[in-house]
Amino acid sequence: MSRNRVRVGLVGWGLAGRTLHAPFIQVLTGFELVVAVTSRDIDPRLFPSARRLPTFEVLLGDPSVELVVIASPNAYHFEQALASLRAGKHVVCDKPLARSAGEVRALKSAAKEAGRLLIPFQNRRYDGDFRTLQQLLGSGALGRVHAFESRWSKYQSAPRVRAAWKAEPGFNGPLWDLCPHLIDQAIALFGVPQQVFARIHQHRPQAAMHDFVRLSLLYESGLEATLEVDQLDGFGGRYLALRGLLGSFEKRGFDPQEAALSAGAFPDSDSWGREPPESWGTLRALAGEELKESRVETLVGDCRLFYQSVLAAIVDGQPPPIELDDVVVQLQVIEAALRSQHSGEIVQL
Repeated sequence: MSRNRVRVGLVGWGLAGRTLHAPFIQVLTGFELVVAVTSRDIDPRLFPSARRLPTFEVLLGDPSVELVVIASPNAYHFEQALASLRAGKHVVCDKPLARSAGEVRALKSAAKEAGRLLIPFQNRRYDGDFRTLQQLLGSGALGRVHAFESRWSKYQSAPRVRAAWKAEPGFNGPLWDLCPHLIDQAIALFGVPQQVFARIHQHRPQAAMHDFVRLSLLYESGLEATLEVDQLDGFGGRYLALRGLLGSFEKRGFDPQEAALSAGAFPDSDSWGREPPESWGTLRALAGEELKESRVETLVGDCRLFYQSVLAAIVDGQPPPIELDDVVVQLQVIEAALRSQHSGEIVQL
């Protein structure tokens, strides 16, 4: 490893690579973004140390690159992660990490054999709304929780995608795009579910893939987690809710980080990831014998925390921020959802 900084090679310079990975790598002093595999131009004013590479194979042959960050199309994730590990690189890989739980286990074995880290990029664990849910559950303010809702919807009468590969059927669509985030959050909050029930539909006749997913994750405690993505929701947006014996909490609206990144901002200010009071969630909890309503300040969203943990794992041997076993469960849930959709029945996980 280099004496001062971990040298990073980024695979892909689309929305994910250019806006969700590169700015965080750039602002943290422990990293140096040295190469990116892309056909696009890289702005030297924003990323002065990064040079463009023509192919992934050239990146693997660069002995100075210690960490490969994979932000390529979904279909390449497994093969590129495996090749990077075998080339002796640490890896951060965007979701979905693989097509199946078996492929995730194969990657886990390859990482162990190579003596390198493979860290899934589940950045939505660092959204302010999710961090607020974690804090609220830890406080016990809601008592035993029996229901969790997580929706991420929008309205698109016809498919609109930023990249042509996202319009290709198969390893695309909400089940592989947004649902991995929602499933991961449910796993992080409540652990492994017992059963999965799914409804996956294609309502737009001109589309090449599904546009509606509703997953019910059922837990031994009686908790039901309802996860939904609907691309024909005229009142779309982000919605999170918890219901428990002592009260309920709900919140609407998106974490501000992605919008700021898409607008060209870098995560280098003290105000990064902060929400205005009008975006905070609402808690209705028992006070004596009556429900009392209050606003709950949203914790700061900050994906810098993810990459700081990646750095600590590489340099200091600290635990990685996301465990591969959680992604094994994530893919098991997706596989169960596909079986449930086919059979119309609840599937044991």
